Amino acid sequence: MTGPVNTHGADRLPTSEDKLVTPGGGKPYHVAFARIGSYSRQANWPVLQFVVMGSLLELLYLLVFALSPLSTTITKVSPLASAWPWTLTLTQLLFHRGMGPSAGYTDIGPYFLLLGLTFIALGAIYLYAVRKVFQASSKIHITSRWLLLPLVGATIFGVTLLFLPGLFSNEVYSYIFNGRLLTIYHADPMHAVPAQFQQDPYLAWISQPNVPNIYGPLWMIIASLLVGMGNGPVAALLLFKGLALLSHLVNCVLIWVILGKLAPARRLLGTFLYAWNPLALIELAGSGHHDSMLICLLLLATWLSVQQKGAWYDGGTAVLLGLASSINLIGLLFAPLFIWFGVRSEHDIVQTIWRFCWRTILVLVTLFIVYLPFWYGSSTFIAVTSSINILYFIHSPLSVLAIPMRWLFSLIAQAAHFPASYMQPTTAADVTVQASGMFIFALIYLYLLAKVRRASGRQGFNVLLTSLSIAVSAYVVLVLGSFWPWYVLWILWIVALQRYNALTVSVLLLSCTALLTYPLLYVDSLPIAVYQPLLIFGIPLVYLIAKMKPLAFS
Repeated sequence: MTGPVNTHGADRLPTSEDKLVTPGGGKPYHVAFARIGSYSRQANWPVLQFVVMGSLLELLYLLVFALSPLSTTITKVSPLASAWPWTLTLTQLLFHRGMGPSAGYTDIGPYFLLLGLTFIALGAIYLYAVRKVFQASSKIHITSRWLLLPLVGATIFGVTLLFLPGLFSNEVYSYIFNGRLLTIYHADPMHAVPAQFQQDPYLAWISQPNVPNIYGPLWMIIASLLVGMGNGPVAALLLFKGLALLSHLVNCVLIWVILGKLAPARRLLGTFLYAWNPLALIELAGSGHHDSMLICLLLLATWLSVQQKGAWYDGGTAVLLGLASSINLIGLLFAPLFIWFGVRSEHDIVQTIWRFCWRTILVLVTLFIVYLPFWYGSSTFIAVTSSINILYFIHSPLSVLAIPMRWLFSLIAQAAHFPASYMQPTTAADVTVQASGMFIFALIYLYLLAKVRRASGRQGFNVLLTSLSIAVSAYVVLVLGSFWPWYVLWILWIVALQRYNALTVSVLLLSCTALLTYPLLYVDSLPIAVYQPLLIFGIPLVYLIAKMKPLAFS
């Protein structure tokens, strides 16, 4: 008798039920050994491919390492480079440039160009690797050992970027300064500004010394603890970047665990596309952004929501959403969709409203408790609301739309002979663009709430994830006046949990093109810079429109 038919050839290990009777009298263990050998070859071949691709990525990260002090608009190398000159050795060997405390040069255009080409190569190899994982996932038996593939690669890449001699973003210095304000100066970062502390050694790295803290209180507490642990600029910088890298690795494990509940066959793909993403590694391990902690809390909230075990788990989800919002107010964008999804099974309208309200109150109470030690009335409220940057345009798609609107409003003002005191065409155009974007976003968000409310069955969570990714993407494109590459991380962790579809690929493309923001800073003062968002957002948007038909909420 023959065993069960295996339609995938050698995609599974042989079992004791496998028998084979051939005309030649073959024995059962022959097929067992054949299948073991075939399975071993299929399992090892993808690993060898990923080792090769990982090696190429590591070489490119080393090139980024060498280029970082030459191709950044920050005028000083990092404290690591000042304290450890060996971090500049690769730069000196490859480009024969001697580096001092200042990284300012006049002939740095070629290095920015080379950095852009390096980012393009990183993105191309990464996208190819994601495609290979997608193809291999259906041909191999995914076990827990496969988690080592994304984790080991992310660790190697992350450690390389941990010691960058020049950072592409100086946000981490603001984190450290805010921690110092709390720990050393016992000042409130929401009201005190760095310029008040002229003797502080980190002031030289702060790009806007007259602007108070724009981060949530939970992150300020964490920053204060890290500053207290560090002894000097080098230790403090490594602690912040090390925490970001560690959180990134924890997030990889959480994605693996969540997909183990939602879709075990997608565990390797989802974890891999987040773990090896160049944007995530450069922004977290390289620049030390606090978004890794935000994502960690959101993933924990997702894990609790996936369990679907009743009110206690729903309450825990609400608390985690409140904590995430106390790190970055973007967390409040996720809360209504999560909560509305949690009450979708309730058909009684009164019970639905009650269940929605107590979960919402729990989110806000958690947020209020964390903010309470830093709350000083209206001044704190103004500081918090001003941190939501929608008032002026920097690298955002709205800035491209504002150009023709300003021209149109100028023509109207001239034709109607409006006095300058009556209407400023530029201001009126900007407000019109902002208001239109917010109105469209509100309509999209209401539509997504309706989709989540109607989600049912086994595909319900896919509807929630798709709605979350669309909501955050719409917020970044239609509401925020400024755009920086790390904003894409708010979407990346969501698509890692989703089905592999057009939306997933478009976000991955955006994560790759977003890195081009840094080399394009070289032309930021030129008129052509206003069209930079067309390059960053154009390719992902064109792809999404071209593939719109396969995109579905399920």
